[in-house]
Amino acid sequence: MLNSPPKVRVQLSEALAIISGHDFPFKWPTLLPQLLEKLTTTDEATLNGVLNTADSIYLRYRGEYMTATLSNELEYSQKLVIPLLNTLKAATARLPTVSAAPLQLAALLENVRLIASIFLSLNSPGLTQDFEDTLDDWMDNLHKYLMIETPPALVESDPDKEGVVEAVKGAICEALGLFMEKNEEEFAKYLQTFVEAVWKQVVGAQSNVGYDRFVMAAIGFLTAVARSVHFALFGDAAALRQICEGIIIPNIRMREDLEEAFEMNWLEYIRRDTEGSDNDTRRRAASELVKALTDKFPSEVTTLFTGYVSDMLGQYTTAPAAQWKAKDCAMYLVTALAVKGKTVAAGATSTNALVNIPDFYNKHVAPDLAPESAGKVHQVLVADALKFVTTFRAQLPQQSLHAVFPGCVEALKCESNVVHSYAAVCVERLLALKVNNIQVFTPDTLGPYLQPLLERLFSAFHFPESKENEYLMRCVMRVISFVGNAIAPVAPVCIQQLSQQLLEVCKNPTQPGFNHYLFESVAALIKYGCAVDPSAVVTYEEMLFPPFQIVLQEDVQEFHPYVFQIFAQLIESRSSVNGIVVQLPETYYTILPPLLTPLFWERPGNIPALVRLVEAYLTVSAPEIVKSGHLQAVLGVFQKLLSSKAHGHEAFYILNALVTHVDLASLTQYLPHIWGLLFQKLQSARTTRYVRSLLVFLGVFIAKHGCEATSASIDAVQPGLLTMLVQQVWVPSCQTVQGKYEEKIIAVGGAKILADYNALPSDVWCSLLFATVTALESISSSGGGGAPTTIMGNGSATAMNGGAGGTEEGDDFEFSGYSAAYAKLHNASRVEQDPIPDVQQDIKLYLAQCLASAGKKMPGRVPGLIGGANAYVQGKVREYAAAAGVSLV
Repeated sequence: MLNSPPKVRVQLSEALAIISGHDFPFKWPTLLPQLLEKLTTTDEATLNGVLNTADSIYLRYRGEYMTATLSNELEYSQKLVIPLLNTLKAATARLPTVSAAPLQLAALLENVRLIASIFLSLNSPGLTQDFEDTLDDWMDNLHKYLMIETPPALVESDPDKEGVVEAVKGAICEALGLFMEKNEEEFAKYLQTFVEAVWKQVVGAQSNVGYDRFVMAAIGFLTAVARSVHFALFGDAAALRQICEGIIIPNIRMREDLEEAFEMNWLEYIRRDTEGSDNDTRRRAASELVKALTDKFPSEVTTLFTGYVSDMLGQYTTAPAAQWKAKDCAMYLVTALAVKGKTVAAGATSTNALVNIPDFYNKHVAPDLAPESAGKVHQVLVADALKFVTTFRAQLPQQSLHAVFPGCVEALKCESNVVHSYAAVCVERLLALKVNNIQVFTPDTLGPYLQPLLERLFSAFHFPESKENEYLMRCVMRVISFVGNAIAPVAPVCIQQLSQQLLEVCKNPTQPGFNHYLFESVAALIKYGCAVDPSAVVTYEEMLFPPFQIVLQEDVQEFHPYVFQIFAQLIESRSSVNGIVVQLPETYYTILPPLLTPLFWERPGNIPALVRLVEAYLTVSAPEIVKSGHLQAVLGVFQKLLSSKAHGHEAFYILNALVTHVDLASLTQYLPHIWGLLFQKLQSARTTRYVRSLLVFLGVFIAKHGCEATSASIDAVQPGLLTMLVQQVWVPSCQTVQGKYEEKIIAVGGAKILADYNALPSDVWCSLLFATVTALESISSSGGGGAPTTIMGNGSATAMNGGAGGTEEGDDFEFSGYSAAYAKLHNASRVEQDPIPDVQQDIKLYLAQCLASAGKKMPGRVPGLIGGANAYVQGKVREYAAAAGVSLV
C-alpha cells in the first residue's frame, strides 16, 4: 500500500480505517508495530502513506467520551507518541534543507499536517501522561510551523484550493482549540505565545476560499480564549480595535463567492445564512468571536463596534449602489452584537441591552421594506431586512410588526429566490409569534392581506427554481392554519392549485419538506373548509382523487402515508355535525380491498396511516364493510399487527373501532379467536403498554355490550376467565391507565363489573371496588384526567394505549424528513369523540347509581359486599351515594 500511487493509497487507507474500526488494536496487534517501524524512514512518500494510515485509524477518536475500552486503546496507542514526536522533530530539522525545493517542501509539510491531525485525534478523548510529559517539545515544534511563511512557489494558483501551508496551520489551530476546550490548565503556559502567533497569522490571511479552514480554526481558537478565564488578553482597547479591524470586519464582509451563491445557489445561501448550517464559514466564526468578546467586555465592544457600524452605514448613505456591501456587513455585525440567545420558535430571546434594536430597525431596516422602496434597494439588503425582522420579531414593538407586514407581503413578488423565500419565512414566523402567549397577529388583522398574500405565494412557485420551494409551501400551510375557517371561501381554489403541484411532484419527489407541507396544506384546507360547509368534501374529492390515484397506481411510496391520512380525513368529513353519515362514493369501496392486502402493510411507514384509514372506514361505514365481506380482511390486519413487536399497539386501534361500530352479532363468531390471540400475547409478551391497551379495550367492550355479553365471549375461551382477568390484570393495573377518555372507560367499566358481574368472589369484588374508588379519587385530584389521548384512533395527540403514546405535535408543524418513518399530518388528526357519550354525569355518581341499581335487583348483596371493604372505601361510596341521591341499603 505504501508504494501505491497517491490516489490509490487514499482509498486503501480508508479501507484500512474501516477494518481497523472493528479490529484495531486488540484483534490486529501487528498493525501498530508495523506503522512504528515505517515511521523511521526518511522517504517522504513512504512516510506519507504511514501517516495517512494512522490518521485514518485515529480519526474515530474525535468527539468520543472516555470509556474503559477507549482508555485501554489509548494506553496501547501511546507507543506512537514518542516516535510521532521524533518524526515531527526530524521534519523540523530537515525544513531548512528543503526550503528551496518546492516539491520536497510540500511533501514535508503535508506530513506535518498529518502529524498535527493525529496529535488532535489522540488528544480528543483527553490528555494522556505521555503527551503531557512531552508537551513542551510538541508545542515548540507546532509553533514553528504556525509561524512559517508561504514560499511563492507554494502559493496556490487556484484561490479556491487550500495550500499546503494553510492546511498545516489549520490543523495546528484545530489542535490549539481542543487544548483550550479540554486542557486549559496544561496549555496555559503556552497561551500567550500562541495567541500572538495566531492573531498575527489570521490578520495577514487572504480572503481566498483556500484560506477558509485555517482562518475559521484560528478564529475558533481566539473565541475559545475569549470565553475562558484568560479573556483579559483581549481587554486592551487597542487589542479590541485590532481584532475588529483586522479579523472581524474583513471576515464578516460579503465575499464574491457568497454574492454568487445569492444569485446562483440560493438554497445553499439560505441554509448557511438562516438555518445555522454556516458553522463552517468565516462569517459565523467571526460572529461567534463578536459574541464572546461582547459577553466579557459588553460596554467596550458595543461602543467600539457601534462606531464601525456607523461608519459603514455612512459609506452606504453616500453611495448606496456602490457601497451596499458596507450596509450588509453592518447589519450582520449588529445581529452578532445584539443576539445573546435565540430559538427557532421565537427568534432572538435575549439581546444586548446596549444595542437599541427598535431604533436601528426604524432608521435602517424598515425603510428597505417600505413599498415605495421596492426595486430601489439592492436585493441582498432586502433579504437582510427580512432576516432582521425574522430574527428580532420578539424584540420589536407590535405596531412595527403590523406596519412592516405589507412590505413582507410585497417582497413575495421579488423574483430573487432568496428574497421571496425570506419573505415567506418572515410572514410565517410573524403569524406564529406570540407575546405573553397571545398571538401578535389575528385572523382579523390578516384579513385584508389574505387574498393578495395567497396570490403572491402561489405566484412565487412559478419563479425559476422555486417550483418546489419549501419555504413558500410552509408559509402557505401556516396562512391556511392561521386563518382557520376563514379560508373556506377560497379553499377550492387553493386545493386546485395544490392538486396541480401534487401532480407535478408525483413524477419525481425530491424535496421532502416541500412535499410534507404541501400535504399539510391540503389537510388544513379540508379541515377548515368542511367545518364551514360539510358538503364541500365532494368538491375536494373531485380535485384530489386524480393525483391520489396516480400515487397509488404508480406506487409513489413516499406519498402513501400522506394519501392514506387524507383519505381518512375525507371519509370522516362525510359525517355532518349532527352525526348523520353521507353515503361514501363507490371509489372508496374500490380502493379498500387493495389496501387490506399485505403489500401496503409490509412498509412500516404506511402502518399508522393505514390503521387510521381503516378506523375511518369502520367509523363511517361499518355496516357496508360487513355487508361487502371485508370484515375478515380487517381482522386479518388486526392479527398481523398484534403479532408485531413494533406495531402491536396499532392492533388495538382497529379492535376498538370494530367493537364500537360493528354490531355484536357480526363479531360474535370471531370473538373467541380474538380473545384467544389477546390472552396468548398477554402470557407470552406482556408489557405495561400492552396491559394498558388490553384494559382499555376490555373497558370499551364492557361499556358497549355489558358484562353478560363480555363474560360469555371470554368464557368461551376458558370458563371463569373474566374473573381471573379482573383479579390478576384489571385490579393491579387499572390505575396505570392515563388519559381523559381512557380513565373514563376504566371507571365506567369498573362500575359495570361491580354492578352486573355476579360471578366475582367477594374478595375480588372488594379489591375491584377499592381500585375503582382509588382511580376515581386520583382523577379528581389531577383535575379530571390526564392530557387528552386517542381512545378510538391514532390520529390525535397521543396513541391510544392507556395513555402510553407520544405527545402532540407543537404549533410549528416541524418536519424532520421521511423515509421508512411515519410522517404524521397535524391538520389531518382525527377529532376525538367521547366513546361513551351516554354517560355524561360524574363517574362517581355513575358508580353510586350502578351499585344502587344492582342493590335493588339483589337486595342485601351489595350492602354486604360494601361492608367487606375497608373504612376508606365505605366512606367514599357513601359520599358518592349521597351526592347522587341514591340509597345503597
